[in-house]
Amino acid sequence: MTDWAAIERLPEFQELVTGRRRFAWVAGGIGIGLGALYVVLAATAHDLMATRVAGSFSLGFAGGVGLIAVTWAITLAYMRRSNRVWGPLEARVRERALAVDGAEGTAPAGHRAPAATPVPALAEARR
Repeated sequence: MTDWAAIERLPEFQELVTGRRRFAWVAGGIGIGLGALYVVLAATAHDLMATRVAGSFSLGFAGGVGLIAVTWAITLAYMRRSNRVWGPLEARVRERALAVDGAEGTAPAGHRAPAATPVPALAEARR
């Protein structure tokens, strides 16, 4: 039986959860804030959004492209942080959890536990 309370008390687990939560709030705030600002400006400041930047390229169009770029930047930042920070933390949590868990259902010393068991219906759909 897995002792989830013991796993939740691990410093690595707490660091992982805190880091992910902080990133989600900051990135979500930036994305939603900029998106809301764009919508408000598009609805209320027609002249500003219609301002030509270059040729027929308007400030509103530039803002829309900017929102897409911000979305990609947030996604890439998440992937980078996941690979460099959270992935190693997950591995340490997994190792410590197996040590806390004891003998039942754990991988032998020096072996990693499987990351996840695929759902059979999804595995069939991918074929």
